Amino acid sequence: MIQPEPGEVVEQPAQDPGAPQIELAFPPQIIGVNCPSCGTPYPVQVFSIVDVKQDPILKSVLLSGQLNVATCPNCGASGAVAAPLLYHDPEKEFLGVHVPEQIPVNEQQKVIGDLSRGLMDSLPQEDVRGYMLTPMQFLSYQALIEAVLENEGVTREMMDRQRRQIRLLEEVIVASSDPEGLRLLVNERDEEMDDQFFGLLHTLIESSASSGDQESIAELTELRERLIELSTWGKGVQEQRAAVAQLKPDTTVAELLDMIVAADADGDRVVDALVTAGRPLVDYSFFEMLTSRIGSASDPEEVTRLENLREHILDFVQQLDELQQALLGQYRQVLAEILASDDIPAAVAEHAALIDQNFLSVLATNLEEAENSGATAAVSRLQEVWDATMALVQEAAPPELQLVNELMAADSSQETRAILAANRDAITPGFMETLDGLIEQASVNGNEEVVARLRQIRSQAALMS
Repeated sequence: MIQPEPGEVVEQPAQDPGAPQIELAFPPQIIGVNCPSCGTPYPVQVFSIVDVKQDPILKSVLLSGQLNVATCPNCGASGAVAAPLLYHDPEKEFLGVHVPEQIPVNEQQKVIGDLSRGLMDSLPQEDVRGYMLTPMQFLSYQALIEAVLENEGVTREMMDRQRRQIRLLEEVIVASSDPEGLRLLVNERDEEMDDQFFGLLHTLIESSASSGDQESIAELTELRERLIELSTWGKGVQEQRAAVAQLKPDTTVAELLDMIVAADADGDRVVDALVTAGRPLVDYSFFEMLTSRIGSASDPEEVTRLENLREHILDFVQQLDELQQALLGQYRQVLAEILASDDIPAAVAEHAALIDQNFLSVLATNLEEAENSGATAAVSRLQEVWDATMALVQEAAPPELQLVNELMAADSSQETRAILAANRDAITPGFMETLDGLIEQASVNGNEEVVARLRQIRSQAALMS
């Protein structure tokens, strides 16, 4: 664990009064740490108390392993900060505390007492309970996390299973250089390669992406595709992909309904994939058509099947919408954290792993609303975030995409030709394939303006290739 400098506390930076403020019952303290790898000193946020009722956002941060974690801005080394932490879930009447062993034993009880009093002082008198006087003590931070997980319904058996799958993932990565060995391993461990296993692999790919390791991204993505071809779980993914491939930009509500009714025989996963991909079409008229189809069905079994399908779609759409709202809430929180920083580019870089299309959408919406309301200071601040984000995206993009982004930003056909001429060596078959893929993606999304611009760029590039 990373050790904080003894007694070193860094003052909170002054915040822009025009920026959104994050109100936490127990805000973090800024302390100074020295990177154990390269020795670079830098500040880090450390939370001492997490009360999931007062600060619910911190619960997911803790469970995702991101709370009280320091990442060196110089070398990228990261690790947990050795700091006391009190965790409180009043709904479950759970109060746990971990005090690092680096704190002398004769001081640990005082630390626990101070944290407990800090928690109780923040609560209305009627919410103070007897269990708060004797918090459960955990010798390690990991033991505290596991206790929290158990309270969330994650049993030790489930945690053990995840550990086994992590070891399996390590074995799969080692076997990836041997096609026959990989095939035999998949056949032997096929049952363990489920949603959770592929979720771990996806997390590993995202981790490589956040660190800019393009080679690892390519290797792990190729491995995932091979596992999809070889595993039973992957067969379901192939069915989902085949079903979604039927959707076109001009697909109608009636056509989507036909696809979903036909896919019902293949199971919920395929239905869910179609509903997710065609969500804008799953509207009131969609359910009207489905209800009409139920009413006109003469076979009782068919009526029951369609009624069950309608109920499933209604439930799934509700889950999708709730998830989308929750995700947008998280991205709004990320934007608020960036806006609250006195160093926008550094804050954007710190949140690089969360900079995706969802974040850009939230940022663009906020920027548009600020412009429409004439909030000049907010527009300036948000534009600074936008510029820093675009710079980060451009820097992390593969060379082909960097060139495409530069071309898309050109103001005229003459400027486009000049950029292409200056990068003639980069106009390779791979670059043309990248353009084709972007054109297809923009077509599926119905963005005709982008499609037209990309086609114009492709035509000019083809003349120089």
